Amino acid sequence: MKPLQDDAYVLRTQPLGESDWIVSLLAKEHGLVRGVAKGARRSRKRFGGLLQTLNEVNARWVEKPGRDLHRLEGVEPRADWTEIQSDPIVHAMCAVLSEVTEAFSHEAQAERDIYRLIGAILQALRDGHSPYLLLRYFEFWMLRLHGLQDPIDVCGRCHEDLGQSPRLVDHGGLMCRKCHEVDGRPGRPFGRELRRFLLELQRSAPNDLTLDVAQARPGGPVESLLRGRLEAFAERRFRTYRHFAQFPVGEGQPR
Repeated sequence: MKPLQDDAYVLRTQPLGESDWIVSLLAKEHGLVRGVAKGARRSRKRFGGLLQTLNEVNARWVEKPGRDLHRLEGVEPRADWTEIQSDPIVHAMCAVLSEVTEAFSHEAQAERDIYRLIGAILQALRDGHSPYLLLRYFEFWMLRLHGLQDPIDVCGRCHEDLGQSPRLVDHGGLMCRKCHEVDGRPGRPFGRELRRFLLELQRSAPNDLTLDVAQARPGGPVESLLRGRLEAFAERRFRTYRHFAQFPVGEGQPR
């Protein structure tokens, strides 16, 4: 057995037996770590209530070769992000962030870029920026950092310029008019204004976003494009999106 230690974000907890938690962590140098926190449900002394979603901690665990679950020995606080999640919209957005991050992270593989991305987004949330825009930013960069984001002005099928009247096809990305006619599936218009929105996500830091938040609305074409690509690659639907969709743009959040 090998003792390890790393800075990490808490992604998810789930009960195990009567007194334990299974904890999923995104560790900066070790990627996805899943461990058992013994007695954490019965007593807060050992883990100090730090196992809340997206809290940043320094975690200590014992790696068990050949086992999916390791033994989580303890955590020390680094940054507490629970206060911002008292807003139900932010809480729902953070749930999506955690679920997608866990699905795309790998064990025993450094995830420094994703780690920095999460930290920048959480800081922007604390500074009062729109969770709608920040979720679209997260989706875009998760795709880009994993090499899954097509160039913004290029057809996903023929790889030529999108030209006029491109269409968004479910799980197919953006297609030029010619390829869409050949494809035959229903599609949604995805004009230049929406493509400029994506370009701004690519160029800006989370705290510098000045986009129209209505274009980031749940169920809109930008979400359909980015979420569709993420779910197609992960080969699953992310359940937490349905909770975020309960909060239309404009309900208690800055535009």
